[in-house]
Amino acid sequence: MKPIRIFIFFILTIPFCLFSQEKETYNSWKLEGADERIEKYRKGNLVLNFYSDRSIKNKIGKLKIKLKNHDFKFGVSFTQLRRFWGTKYAEKYLDQVKRVFNYATVGMYWALTDERNKSGKIEKFYDDVLLWASNNNIRIKGHPLMWHEAMPDWVRNYKNLDELDLLIKDHMRRLIETYPQISDWDVYNEPIGPFKPHIPHSSIRDWINYKGGIYPAMVEIYNFVNSVNSSKNYSNNHYHAKDPEFLKINKYFIDQGLNYSSIGMQAHMQSDDNVMSEKQLWNQIEDYAVLGKNIQFTEITVTSSKRFKNWKDHQVFLKKRDSIIKRGGEYDLPSLPEYENFQSDYLKDFYTLAFSHPSVSSITIWNLTDQNAWRGHAGGILFKDLSEKKSFLTLEKLIKNEWSTNINKEFNLMDGFSFKGFYGLYECELELDGKVQKFEFRFNKEDQFVDIKI
Repeated sequence: MKPIRIFIFFILTIPFCLFSQEKETYNSWKLEGADERIEKYRKGNLVLNFYSDRSIKNKIGKLKIKLKNHDFKFGVSFTQLRRFWGTKYAEKYLDQVKRVFNYATVGMYWALTDERNKSGKIEKFYDDVLLWASNNNIRIKGHPLMWHEAMPDWVRNYKNLDELDLLIKDHMRRLIETYPQISDWDVYNEPIGPFKPHIPHSSIRDWINYKGGIYPAMVEIYNFVNSVNSSKNYSNNHYHAKDPEFLKINKYFIDQGLNYSSIGMQAHMQSDDNVMSEKQLWNQIEDYAVLGKNIQFTEITVTSSKRFKNWKDHQVFLKKRDSIIKRGGEYDLPSLPEYENFQSDYLKDFYTLAFSHPSVSSITIWNLTDQNAWRGHAGGILFKDLSEKKSFLTLEKLIKNEWSTNINKEFNLMDGFSFKGFYGLYECELELDGKVQKFEFRFNKEDQFVDIKI
C-alpha cells in the first residue's frame, strides 16, 4: 500500500510544484554616498533677516518653519484620471495625490485634443484639472505636443505632406497657446520610435523622411516651439534611455544649439529584463548628466504583480489581454503580497539614488492606482479602491518626512534666523509679543539671505 500512497501524493503535488508562485526576494541597494549627496545637492544654508518699522532690539520670537513644496518635482501621471473625472473616485484620487506629490503629467495626445472633433468634454477636463492643480500647488507637465502613436486617424493617413507640416505646427502652437499656465512640455515623445520595427507605418514617418530624416525633423520642431514660446521647459523624452540612438540625438540637439531644458527617461519595469540594477541606474544618469541638461524620470512603473521573464513573454500577455478587452472583458494581473514588498523596497532605493544625483530634476510614477493601470499590471502604488499599498506609504515617508524641513525654535530677531533645509517653498509662523504672523518664502539654490518684513 505504501507505494500507492507515495504515487498519489506525487500526482497531487505536481500542479502545486508547476504553478506555485516563486517568492520574490529583494537585495537592498548599497546607496553608498546617497545621503551625503542629498545633503550636499538638495539642501542649503539660509539666513532669514527680519526688519520692522518698530524696534526689534532684544526681541525674542518663536519661529515655525515648514517645507510646503519641494523644488524637486515628485510627480504622478494623470492619464488615468480622465476616465473617472467628476466622480467620488476622482476626488479621493486627488486627495491621495496631495499627500505625496507636487507635480503631475497630463496626457494631451493629439487623438484626444483633435481640433476636428471638439465636444467640449476633454477641454473641460483640462480646464478643471489645471484649476485644481493651481489651487493645490501642483505643477503640470503637458504630454506631449507630438507623438506618432497617438494621432487621429485623419492625421495618421494624411497624404499631402506640405499640408501635414502645417497641421503639425498648428497643433503644437494651439496647445502651447491654449494652456499658457503649463510651463513644462514633452515636445516629441519617443523621437527615435517611428522607424522601429514594431511601429506601424503612418504619414508621420513619411513626413519625417520628407524633412530629411529624424534629426533635421526634430531640430525643426524644437526651433518651431521655441518660436511660439521660448520660455517653456521643453523636454526630449524616450522610452528606452539605454538606446544609444537616444544619447546620440541629444548630443546632436546640443551641437545644434537647441533650446530645451530636460532629457526624459522612461522606466517601465514590468519584466525581469527591464528591472534596473543600482549600477545600471547610476551609469545611465551619469551618461546623460555630462550633456548638461536636467534629467527627468518621466514614466516609472514598478509592478506589484508577478513580472514576466522578458519582453517577448510580456508581448504574448498583451496580445491576449487586448483580445479579451476587445470582446468587452477585463484581464488584469493581481497584486501579490511578496511583490508589494518588492515594489516598496525597490521604489525606496530608486528614488533615493535618483534624488541624490544633482542632474535629476523629477521622478514621475506612471500609475497612481491599479484601477485602469497601464497594460494591465498592478503598477499603481494604490490598490483599485485607492487604499494604500506599502509603496505609497514608503514614498510618503521619504518625501514628506525624511526629505522635509520642519523647525520650531526661539531666536533673537536682531540676529536673524539661520537654518539648513531643502530647497523649495516654505510656510512659516512667527510668534512675537503674543501675536502670530504667517508668511511664505521661496528658498532657491542661489539664495543665501531672505529679508522678511514684520
